[in-house]
Amino acid sequence: MDTSPSGSLNLQAADRNSEAVAAFDKGIVQRVLSGGVRAAPVVDLVSIAFTRREEDVPLAEVPSRKLLQRFQSLRGLSEASRSELQALTGLDDFEVLRSQCLIELGRRMANAAQGPKETIDSADDVMAHMDHLRYEKREHFVVILLDAKNNIIRIAPVHVGTLTASVVGAREVFREAVRDGAAAIILVHNHPSGDPTPSPEDHEVTDHLVQVGDMLDIPVVDHVVIGERSYRSFAQLGMIRRRRA
Repeated sequence: MDTSPSGSLNLQAADRNSEAVAAFDKGIVQRVLSGGVRAAPVVDLVSIAFTRREEDVPLAEVPSRKLLQRFQSLRGLSEASRSELQALTGLDDFEVLRSQCLIELGRRMANAAQGPKETIDSADDVMAHMDHLRYEKREHFVVILLDAKNNIIRIAPVHVGTLTASVVGAREVFREAVRDGAAAIILVHNHPSGDPTPSPEDHEVTDHLVQVGDMLDIPVVDHVVIGERSYRSFAQLGMIRRRRA
């Protein structure tokens, strides 16, 4: 990040004003050293990672926030092109390449730490992962985020309480899917009554989310309703109704 012509994070675009002085007073480098990198705020990590010299780090805080806003998430930043990073940080070709290599190492280490990925091939697989919901006394609505090979990316809680279209909206569901780059999703919720028969509200919520998923190209492949002793799968019952092209 060119915090100066010889620094980084394009500090020609960052005003050396009271805001920068305030950042200096807070001591970003000392804050990270004392608290450890694992506890450091993302903006501090970016400020240090894309700055050439320690004395330029305080001046990089404001440009770092703008950089994070530009890409909206760490995932977006990790997928930025070399030309984008160079234009926004002021780093030279090799420095940008080194930054991308470190980002990729972090990604691969995170994947390695997760161990083998788990795949969802059927509603039975869903039940194996979500069996604990049959003991819950309240309705829990969760979304299983899948990659292109039906591997589980993450299981995201969305809502606890009575299921209606007004409380389980497309924004709450697909925000998680878009954020994690999911290729498809599976809806899951429980019926505390013990009867997994889908209710009219279940049908309404499912139909709406299926339509939105088709428009976003993030298909809803199933909605599994879990009861005390069994489950019902909308896909198995042929109740996933898609729009005709």
